[in-house]
Amino acid sequence: MNLISTGAVRLHQMTIRQGDPDANTRTILALMARARADGVRVAVFPELALSGFMAGQDWLDGSCLRACERGLARIVEASQGVAVVLGTVAAYRGRLVGAAVAAEDGLRVTPDESPLPFVPKLLTPQNRFDGASGFLCAGAVAAMEGVALHTLFSPFKLGGMSVAAWCGQALPRGYDPARQGAGLLLCLDTRPYTRDRPLGGPPAADGVPAACCCGTGVADTGKTLFVLAGGTQARWPDGRIGHAPLLHEAVLDFAARPPDEAVARTDHAAPRKVIEVLEHACRLQLARLGLSRVIVGASGGIDSALTAALYSRVAGPENLLLVNMPSRHNSSTTISLARRLAVNLGCYYTEVPIQESVELTRRQIDACVCERPGGKKRELSLSDFAVENVQARDRSGRVLSALASAFGGVFTCNANKSECTVGYGTMYGDIAGFFAALADLWKVEVWELARCYNAEVFGGEIIPQGSIEIVPSAELSQAQNVDEGKGDPLVYAWHDRLFAAWTERPVPATVEELARGYSECTVGELTGYPGDLRALFPDEASFRGDLTRMWQLYNGLARAKRLQAPPVLSLKSRTFGFDLGAAQLPILNEFV
Repeated sequence: MNLISTGAVRLHQMTIRQGDPDANTRTILALMARARADGVRVAVFPELALSGFMAGQDWLDGSCLRACERGLARIVEASQGVAVVLGTVAAYRGRLVGAAVAAEDGLRVTPDESPLPFVPKLLTPQNRFDGASGFLCAGAVAAMEGVALHTLFSPFKLGGMSVAAWCGQALPRGYDPARQGAGLLLCLDTRPYTRDRPLGGPPAADGVPAACCCGTGVADTGKTLFVLAGGTQARWPDGRIGHAPLLHEAVLDFAARPPDEAVARTDHAAPRKVIEVLEHACRLQLARLGLSRVIVGASGGIDSALTAALYSRVAGPENLLLVNMPSRHNSSTTISLARRLAVNLGCYYTEVPIQESVELTRRQIDACVCERPGGKKRELSLSDFAVENVQARDRSGRVLSALASAFGGVFTCNANKSECTVGYGTMYGDIAGFFAALADLWKVEVWELARCYNAEVFGGEIIPQGSIEIVPSAELSQAQNVDEGKGDPLVYAWHDRLFAAWTERPVPATVEELARGYSECTVGELTGYPGDLRALFPDEASFRGDLTRMWQLYNGLARAKRLQAPPVLSLKSRTFGFDLGAAQLPILNEFV
């Protein structure tokens, strides 16, 4: 029977708790019980619904696999009265396999032509979450079984229907389960939110209902935190598509007849949606770490202002402390902006001047005399540039960390992706923090989200307009005096596009082709920069000079800084940490 009757199939967009099969099993059993009571015939759950996505060696923990097997046994036993399809991890000849599993009437259901009680994932999970970690792909399984690959993906009988189910978006090339008699296609998937890449839809099949069931929650790889997007979808035979909301738990009942009003698909890249993802991820991060209070170093600039606005909604103003830490280089303008932000948010605020402690550090180091055996001595002193870094380290390493202990919370890293790309931050200073929520956002996106917070979230000027308009500056020396219009050595409208060409394109633009691009007039095509490049760089020499400097920064100490930075929230398809991991030393060329 290939027709889906009313209420026959329910797609469960569940929150998957990473590394907690017992909790996920309890969730699935409760949802199955509800589906059974509602007369649902087949309950569908996402990929890796029992374990969640885990990092590297965590997959090799035998206790987790055993917990998944115990949980699956309970789910199979509970399939009396409601059939179930879910994604899990299976043991196969001493290796691991991502698998789609089905059960009905207390028994596992095997695909019609397959020798296995599960459908193996076509591709090994060399993906953004976990690396290969000993997983076998379906091709290897087919070879070991001595069968044709497509037989492992054959449909099975479930709930009176012929169903094809698999994990991930990919199927064997040329294989069409609908031609094999499948009357329902189920793709079990769990994918991260990416602003720059829309989510895929249900499997395509003319006249055959199809669905993609996805999970929500987070996937923590250690250095990078991914937000599981959800976005479960169902396509009815007439081509209409129903959508579950992004990010949140939901159920989508999949019947033969589409609902009159399917859930509208939201613009996943809209600033308001990015804010929702940011808040959702930070809320989950605090909860999973058992944290409630947050300290933000508020400079008066836009990065700390956006971070403060974010955590005021995530933790609540009663659990948020803003601290301004002025030196003699900080303007009264930025100090007053930090104060105004705290008043607008209704959170705690304090000021801890650092000039005295910075001067103490300089005096102590300048008075140091180092001596080797034999009497050879060397006197030390701090340069003015080194004292700039002392200020940044004093703020984070001394003041913010101590305040975090006193306040009973953690302090944030406010770095954006532009700064991370070229290392425009101080190691053990403003790069420190418990979590880098903005580190996958370019500076221009930080401004964009700040404006959206005021216009669409707060409905008024909560983030001071002055923080949005003031020239970005670290205020570490007189050369960075914001009242004189002096600030960061970056033209963000241009440099963000340049950095994105290096980091976010599937095939990065090389520095060599960019260097040629000025004379060949191809820089705009390579970077997407819409402005007049010659207004910034009147000749090729000035362009190559800036390009070389930025490339050397990107491949210099910035590499070490990125390695030692806090965990980064991923919002794009290529994020520093997991996607853009790198050795401390670059590949050498004429520019490095």
